[in-house]
Amino acid sequence: MNGKNIKIALCAPKIKLCVPEYNTELLINCAKEAEENGADLVAFPELSLTGVTAGDLFLYETLYVSAEAALLKYINETKELSIISFIGLPVFSKGELYNSVAVIHHGEILGITASGKADRHFKSAPKLPLDIDIAGRKTTLSSFAIYSNEATRAKIFVKIGEDDAPIFSGADIIINPTAMTEYLGLSKKRLEYAEAVSRELSSTFVLVGAGEGESGTDGIYAAPRLVSQNGRIIAESLLFDNGILYAEVDVSDKKTEHKEKKHSDEEVNPYPFIPISKDERCEACSLAIEIQARSLALRMERAYAKAAVIGVSGGLDSTLAVLVAARAMDVLKRDRSSVIAITMPCFGTTERTKSNALSLAEELGCSVRTIDIKASVNQHFSDISHEKDNYDVVYENAQARERTQILMDVANAVGGLVIGTGDLSELALGFATYNGDHMSMYCVNGSVPKTLMREIIKNEAELFKKAGKETLAKVLLDVVNTPVSPELLPASDGENKQHTEQIVGPYELHDFFLYHMIKYKRRPAEILSLAKSTFPAYEPSEIQGYLEIFLRRFFSQQFKRSCLPDGPRVTEISLSPRGAWQMPSDVSSEIWLFELRKKEN
Repeated sequence: MNGKNIKIALCAPKIKLCVPEYNTELLINCAKEAEENGADLVAFPELSLTGVTAGDLFLYETLYVSAEAALLKYINETKELSIISFIGLPVFSKGELYNSVAVIHHGEILGITASGKADRHFKSAPKLPLDIDIAGRKTTLSSFAIYSNEATRAKIFVKIGEDDAPIFSGADIIINPTAMTEYLGLSKKRLEYAEAVSRELSSTFVLVGAGEGESGTDGIYAAPRLVSQNGRIIAESLLFDNGILYAEVDVSDKKTEHKEKKHSDEEVNPYPFIPISKDERCEACSLAIEIQARSLALRMERAYAKAAVIGVSGGLDSTLAVLVAARAMDVLKRDRSSVIAITMPCFGTTERTKSNALSLAEELGCSVRTIDIKASVNQHFSDISHEKDNYDVVYENAQARERTQILMDVANAVGGLVIGTGDLSELALGFATYNGDHMSMYCVNGSVPKTLMREIIKNEAELFKKAGKETLAKVLLDVVNTPVSPELLPASDGENKQHTEQIVGPYELHDFFLYHMIKYKRRPAEILSLAKSTFPAYEPSEIQGYLEIFLRRFFSQQFKRSCLPDGPRVTEISLSPRGAWQMPSDVSSEIWLFELRKKEN
């Protein structure tokens, strides 16, 4: 340190989930490298010794005792360093478990900060400081400790994760170890939050987030790191970068400029999942595929999967899934032939969609198989005594389930994973065949709505066109322009007449309804009023009718969401039953529909 200048190192290495001994070696190496580069402080993500996604394993003595042993090893192997370390770990004391950050310096624990936020696994920090024994040392555990000594020459406050407890207003530096799955728009929110906190408290705000070593069950952790001083971002890492981010701050700099943000009434975005700005839209589309691909790559790596098996139809969903799988192979540094794309034509398949499916997979370098399922489905109809010309739900769903059976069996044969293609819009409406296209081993599109999906594919088409891959670009644009259809009823004169949006309504409306219902918890009457003013092309009665369809289906189809396969969170909205959206499968929509129906047009 030079005067009041402090050099901060932010490190988010790729840990092994629930392997503290391995993780502490990573942290020790980071601390040594940071010291060699002149850093005074090194901060690691929330629960960095274990990983934040351990779930109920946090409650097991095996894990938190291992974490304590790993902390002791870190202390012993860094005691000759002058750097101060901020290390996240679960701390068990006096019968309670705390989400904590240990502050280490010269072989001693300066103190332990515990999160003030309680959850299923951790108790909130005690109201008064608690004397504890850990790693063979006596120290204090509290939620409001200020770390300041000759080494720091600064007042340092630790805020863990999204703990909403007050931040000490006299702190020079606020360290925020955190962990959040990455989704579109989160990066902007982080920056705005960091700027606001550092500006309002005239301080330096330091955020260090968990990285890819965390579980990919419901999303990917992107190792975000940033430093903001007095309302200005002075350092920020690239997402998915495991290197160390350095920033030098002058803690004597206490500017108190406060610029008031001007607020103006803005028109409601009719496509809330899609940024209005072209640059932001392109950036969001590219990030979406990156999140999906890295999540899939992580799952394949941890499942020791040799291949990704995908049913391709020439529709939006499977097209995006194949693009994601191809990119995942690039991340894994594997040949794209490890993506096995299977087209399974049946009674409603058209030449247009089949051709697009095959061309896309071949141009991307995937392995391609064609398996005609007409004979298998007809045999099934015979087995269950179903008339072949009875075009009911049995006729449709038998095809979807036969396709899923083939994909599952092929995946078993090649040691691969079946990659699900279903999207957020379909999940919201329950427009999927239970145990058919509804099921997979990992679903990459579950947090991507149809409106955004179209934009992502168009963006990829533009990128391929710029790269000189005209055929790929042409196929992708034709997929975007093909009406959405399950293609389960016989085609007429080579044309498919079964259009999804004629059955359930326009996806642009359903995505709008979903966004405002889940994000803002709006009442049906509010959503209806907002949609009427936002979509003048539709008659008010049409919008009300489609909103009724949405609400009725959203409630009645929860059972399909209660058993969803794993998959990454890509947008703000996720309907994963593992914490993102929890609702009884047998709850009634009666009061929501009643409010909507009594609303006058």
